[in-house]
Amino acid sequence: MKILECKRIDTQNYDNITYIRIEPEDISVTLREIISSLSDMSWISRFDKPYVRDCFLKRADESAKYLADKIHKNIDDVITKDSGEYVVSELARKALVRQLQYLDVPLAELFKEQVSGNPGFDFYSANNDNIIIFGEAKYNSRKNAYGVGMEQVDRFIREGQDLSDLNDIDKFFEDESLDYANNGDKAYAIAFASKGTSSETIIKGIVSNSHYTNIAENKEVLYLAVNI
Repeated sequence: MKILECKRIDTQNYDNITYIRIEPEDISVTLREIISSLSDMSWISRFDKPYVRDCFLKRADESAKYLADKIHKNIDDVITKDSGEYVVSELARKALVRQLQYLDVPLAELFKEQVSGNPGFDFYSANNDNIIIFGEAKYNSRKNAYGVGMEQVDRFIREGQDLSDLNDIDKFFEDESLDYANNGDKAYAIAFASKGTSSETIIKGIVSNSHYTNIAENKEVLYLAVNI
């Protein structure tokens, strides 16, 4: 995975919006790396209570097998709707950790209660100010998917889905971060398949989107374009 761009956008109006463009390079290698990452359960050891470790291990093991099977079916350089959002989620999550040194939280599917089809956000992190980042990933094989991602994040904000998710993610964050979120100090990441469209065109589309301003009013917003 290579970071092609990482820059602030729309700085005349906001100082909290970052655009990141991600190049998976060899997609078959990327898919194998994601499968390997899914099977790495070392993050469970950070929890000191046995019942917490056992609970996460059971959920993560079941989900990792499910996701790996979905992705493995696309291993020959092909991404489909079935696995696309998982791939976008994982690459975006890694970009936040590697490029910005934000908090490393495993993919949400690995620790949420259901094996698949969980409602709510797809990935999480926290920035250097301990503000929780709620991430949504979208994949479309025919066009850039930022529009549907922005619509869903805006809707989730209005519906309070981020606050509903706190019970699922509380063990990964400091109390300070959870208090910030509960008091309305939150950040959002929208990751999407970006196809061959130029970053200039994508950014213009993002800024002109009807949901842009509502999302921008938060502590931090990140748009992550993934070239798949």
